Amino acid sequence: MIMSSRPQLFEYQTPGTLSTASKDGLFFERLETFLEKSLLDIKAFAEREQQPYEETRRHVAQWHAKYLFQPTTPVDSITELTGSERAEKIKPVLCDTSRILESLSDSWGVHSFLLAVDPYNPSDAGFLGGSLLGREFWRGLRSGGDNGARSFRIHCTTQLQVVQKDVKPFISAAQRPVRASTSNASSISAPVRSVKSELYECIRNELRSVSGRRTAEMKWSNPERLDIYGVRVVGWPKEIPAQNPSSLKTSQNRQLLEAFQAGTMRFERIGTPTSKIAESSDNPPETFEDVVDQDNAEDFSWAFDVNAV
Repeated sequence: MIMSSRPQLFEYQTPGTLSTASKDGLFFERLETFLEKSLLDIKAFAEREQQPYEETRRHVAQWHAKYLFQPTTPVDSITELTGSERAEKIKPVLCDTSRILESLSDSWGVHSFLLAVDPYNPSDAGFLGGSLLGREFWRGLRSGGDNGARSFRIHCTTQLQVVQKDVKPFISAAQRPVRASTSNASSISAPVRSVKSELYECIRNELRSVSGRRTAEMKWSNPERLDIYGVRVVGWPKEIPAQNPSSLKTSQNRQLLEAFQAGTMRFERIGTPTSKIAESSDNPPETFEDVVDQDNAEDFSWAFDVNAV
């Protein structure tokens, strides 16, 4: 059986950046002379209008900058678009954004990279843009490159599934993140490592979200120890032992993942009544930092003197 190749991360590079050296050596010198002459025209205009020169020059720069921010292709409504149609609408905007970041690098020496994924398009492998050094950094990063883009997409998909009911209404059901529990061929034929990695990612992100602890880690063998984070796990399948995913079968890992994404298995804050789950899910979980801020909040009521009013 011939396996189709996996989509690769698309890396954008502004057309012509490699051919700059082949251009007329005096081109940029003539261009700079032309632009300096235009500054004199701007100064003369500011004097006629009795406006500060620097302020007028800034307005001119903002006017020119609009060109960089305007997409080459109009972005219409994305309702009911297919994956390829979504890509046709989104890609020009990402390319324009990448060009802006490259311009920032050329002008100010600020380097950056742009990684974008579309969790609503199952065939999307990601977009990489930004300055050359930024793109090279992401490519060479240990957890970056194509694998990093896939991990980021899984993370986005998982988070969007958790708050699926809060997704904007203009996104149709067909465009919602594809769950691992669907009959998608890519999900069924996913490698063992992918299922296990997605389970790790899904559990870790949700645990940290519910507990408000950025360093929280799942206690696979001793889930009762999750009380140190102020949470508990609910709905763990009775037929699956409490073990690390590396020790479980692929079918068991997939069952855990599907149960978690379906909501039958979840994390709850200790002390939260079951009847309050739906209500509390509408609001973001109180973070550890919020609790500290509340505890440290000072009472200034002593400073109010009724007799002084």
